[in-house]
Amino acid sequence: MNPERLRKAPNISIVGSSSPLGKELRELIEGPEFPVGRLTLLETEEYAGLLQEFAGEIGITQIMSPESFEDTDIAFFACSPEIIKAYAATGAAFPELTIDLTQTGRAGTLFLGGVSDASQLKPQGYYVNPHPATIALGRVLGRVRNGSPIESVSVTVMEPASERGSTGIDELQEQTVGLLNFQPVEHKTFAGQLAFNVLADTRHSAPVESLVRHQLAALLGQSVPSVGIAAVQIPVFHSHAFSMFLQLKNDVSAEQLRSMLQVGGDGVIIHSEDGLTPSPVTVVGSDAVQVARIAADPVRPGAFFLWLIADNLRIAASNALQIAENLVFAPAQPR
Repeated sequence: MNPERLRKAPNISIVGSSSPLGKELRELIEGPEFPVGRLTLLETEEYAGLLQEFAGEIGITQIMSPESFEDTDIAFFACSPEIIKAYAATGAAFPELTIDLTQTGRAGTLFLGGVSDASQLKPQGYYVNPHPATIALGRVLGRVRNGSPIESVSVTVMEPASERGSTGIDELQEQTVGLLNFQPVEHKTFAGQLAFNVLADTRHSAPVESLVRHQLAALLGQSVPSVGIAAVQIPVFHSHAFSMFLQLKNDVSAEQLRSMLQVGGDGVIIHSEDGLTPSPVTVVGSDAVQVARIAADPVRPGAFFLWLIADNLRIAASNALQIAENLVFAPAQPR
């Protein structure tokens, strides 16, 4: 890693550049706000040689190896968990500045923009990008706890097919087309038929629930009680949906809760219930958590039901890029 180049126009490598999350990250990095020296697109041998466009130029994906990171300032791992686990199992060193978006539970510095202290980011380190559900819930609960003590929280997390990567998207599409053509449904990625259905897949949901719960505890500390989480798989391609029950210790109104959520910038957007509320389709491309409904419980003071939506790919890629931006635009370290 070149410290001087890091602060001007870092060389960046993206592992898993052809994955849904990798494509989203590449699109954000292509924006004019983030300076890039050289972008290297890395894949396993199976996907090496693919042609991908960046900033109007065509690049060829290369095979990931320790040597491929030799001139890299920032490495993003947006690949499948199996790929990063296989790389770690070889004993090869990770780049000096690594941002991990794979949700494997590897040890590192967990960072959530707007919640975590930016002072914990150093030019060298292994940084873990939170699960997209953690990002959405962490932003909302972080703002609420600043306005009122929280007594309890329970959330149903509705996961899209894209959380399983390209294979999840492809399988949902194939199942949908097959059913519409009266063909038998096959499944490998999901526990059964997901198209036109909802799955409580314990094999997948239990690890997600545990990961999000532990990440929220690490980010929010004792200021928020342990969050009750139940994850289900829903038949949409992109975007998380959340049904949240929130019990505050103070007797506040829905308008007061709305005001709490509006403090802190554009990371959380509150919608009026008069018009068309946001949905998994309408929030695609937004890096904000969309609050579609705040309903006070009529019999319990300080209790609310909230309906939240967030583009899982954009919100994860955006937070990962924010980690990098904090390092690139940070003042130079004293010598």
